[in-house]
Amino acid sequence: MYSNFTPKKVAKVSSKMEKETPEITNWVDTLNQIIEDLSESKTSSNREELLETLVHILANHHASPQIESRLEEILGLLKRSLLKNSSTNEACLASKAIALTFINMEDISESESDDLYRRILPSLRNRIKDSEQVDIKISCLQTLSLITYTAASDIDKQLARDYLFNFIETDGADFNVSDLSSTGLDNLFSKVLQAYGLLFAASFTTGLVDFDILWEELEKVMPVHEMLLENRDKDIRISAGENVGLIFETANNFWSSDSDSDDDGEEEPVKPEYDNIDGLIYTLKELSIDSSRRRAKSDRAEQRAVFRDVVKSVEENVKPTEELKIGGKILTFRGWAKILPLNAFRHILGQGFQHHLKTNDMMEAILRYSIGRQQQDSDDSGDEVGFDRSTLRKVDRKFIDDENKKSRIKQLRKARLRKEKPTC
Repeated sequence: MYSNFTPKKVAKVSSKMEKETPEITNWVDTLNQIIEDLSESKTSSNREELLETLVHILANHHASPQIESRLEEILGLLKRSLLKNSSTNEACLASKAIALTFINMEDISESESDDLYRRILPSLRNRIKDSEQVDIKISCLQTLSLITYTAASDIDKQLARDYLFNFIETDGADFNVSDLSSTGLDNLFSKVLQAYGLLFAASFTTGLVDFDILWEELEKVMPVHEMLLENRDKDIRISAGENVGLIFETANNFWSSDSDSDDDGEEEPVKPEYDNIDGLIYTLKELSIDSSRRRAKSDRAEQRAVFRDVVKSVEENVKPTEELKIGGKILTFRGWAKILPLNAFRHILGQGFQHHLKTNDMMEAILRYSIGRQQQDSDDSGDEVGFDRSTLRKVDRKFIDDENKKSRIKQLRKARLRKEKPTC
């Protein structure tokens, strides 16, 4: 039984529900009734109440079996509310419900989820670009990045990442931000940076990754991030810093794990180096010890804590860790590539976050942890880009290690030669 949803609250959702089904006893019945009522609702205030309840159910329950056969219908209704321009609250609730619907898409194929993603993407992009309300822009940005992370193909991840970086690089020039307040604009840019970081993790920390493309992305985006590290807004500085930590952590994964075991007798590859690495580290260290009286004490403390971890990631290749206690077990999430997506899921799911960690196989597959196994399985020491080593037999791990090592040596040697090649 859905203990937080009383018959009285259900009755408030819709007069039709009150007349026809006065005693709904569980969340599944409530979910089905809400979908029916959304298709008939004529007023914005009623749709907002329905959407609030839908968001609550999808966040606090693993609803994949209940919505699997109705995904097109549900997303069609949410798209209608997103685009109606009736109220800011309705659009934000619809956007959040879209994200939660994708989180609950556990039992459908990759082609189906990719198709649904492509159908909803234009609506989110239109609202990000055209809306005059910063809350709508932010909500749609967060939803776009999360559903891209969970459901998009590799090429769509790249396109969405480029779309977000264009926003960052051009100060939102094509996104109708000129009339936003300075506070709203700062908040928006912080969220765009977070969205970019999530999609960088989606593109470069899973699957087969080409080091040349990764390094090209690093060199393209790092100068902009360096400038944002000196922004007046604390949240922008922190979001930029976390991205810096993620990007260097990801690059470091290519050359750190096998550097002490060169079995093929070839020359050890030379690690490429970012042109302004000394200046970058200096800025990061300054932020990690910032004691400026111009900033609030709590802001200084938060900033120093984050940037101490960022400095360690960039300078020493040390990954930050976060521990969660779930059902009496401690799960350890190591590295920005896990912590930043973890935070994105935590934000959208709210109180339902731990429930989905325990019951949603899609989240387990994405974040690579296990509630049922011993704690060391969630520890990613020895984690390789693109593989969950805990699921592999010893002989498979050795084969993958050997192949990864050969690939890295070739890629790093190419990067070194390209770096050393004289220019005319």
